[in-house]
Amino acid sequence: MLSTNEVQIIIWLAGLLIAANIAAMSLFVLYAKLPNGKLQRIIHNIIYRLDELADKLANEEKRAVAIQQINTLLGWWNVIVPKEVIGWIIDSEVAAIREMQKATNTTTPNLHDDPELNKLTACIMRQVTLEEITTLAVQAKPALQQAAQHYDWPIKVYYHWSAGHYNQYFNDYHLNIGKDGSVFVSTNDLSTKKSHTYFRNSGAIGIAAACAYDAKSANDLGPEPPTTLQIEAMAQITAVLSKALNIPIDIKHFMTHAEAADNMDGCDPGYEANGYPQGKYGPQNSVERWDLWALKEGDDPGTGGNILRGKGIWYQQNGVG
Repeated sequence: MLSTNEVQIIIWLAGLLIAANIAAMSLFVLYAKLPNGKLQRIIHNIIYRLDELADKLANEEKRAVAIQQINTLLGWWNVIVPKEVIGWIIDSEVAAIREMQKATNTTTPNLHDDPELNKLTACIMRQVTLEEITTLAVQAKPALQQAAQHYDWPIKVYYHWSAGHYNQYFNDYHLNIGKDGSVFVSTNDLSTKKSHTYFRNSGAIGIAAACAYDAKSANDLGPEPPTTLQIEAMAQITAVLSKALNIPIDIKHFMTHAEAADNMDGCDPGYEANGYPQGKYGPQNSVERWDLWALKEGDDPGTGGNILRGKGIWYQQNGVG
């Protein structure tokens, strides 16, 4: 039987915890709503990026992705700040952005040249080894399979370039590869649905080489083309994911964004309703997306995917994965 003093202490401690929780949530809201504050800029960055992507997620899906990204950013603070509060912040900021866009007749800004935003967003990235990628892939495999089976396709891996600067990372991809081949994850769950490939994100992993800013054609990959170290890292990741997910290294399972954009595996997850009856908007058609159509200037256009897959097979045969 607790004494009166012990009951009072328990009540006092419970009250203190509740008060601390409320104070933490209030500080989060105030910080998030602070005009031109860093957290508000990160939230706006996330919203703009989701708006900018070719993958036209429903608003509720975009909201869920944004909540997940902010949760990752908060770290252990996400235990204190509930998703409902984060969702409310996102809704209010989306409304404010829409009003601003309406008033100024603007759309999503170009985020590639905002170094401060990129630095802030990069803080939720974590560098990983191939061994860690293996562990994450094995853990994610059941959820990836379930999501892929819903669309009657296998687990897929999509190769991208970010069309940004070297070492500029984006949360749209599960894995980002730096100029020197270093690999960073944007989530600890590779089954998390990211917005990297138009209508192909369920049961899929997106990998991006941080490069190709201002790339114009297969013969002009801009001032920051894919580096040899990025290409080799992407091939090594291919070998690792193939083994961990038990999927072969072929075009049905590993595709460049350029190949996916031209629907080279014949997959049709509902393009017709969005103006692409055959699902083709890549380098052989409207050229809206052409990531890694060529890996180096002088390579034959269209060889990027085969080179990456071939290197992936070589690494796998030589002990990687």
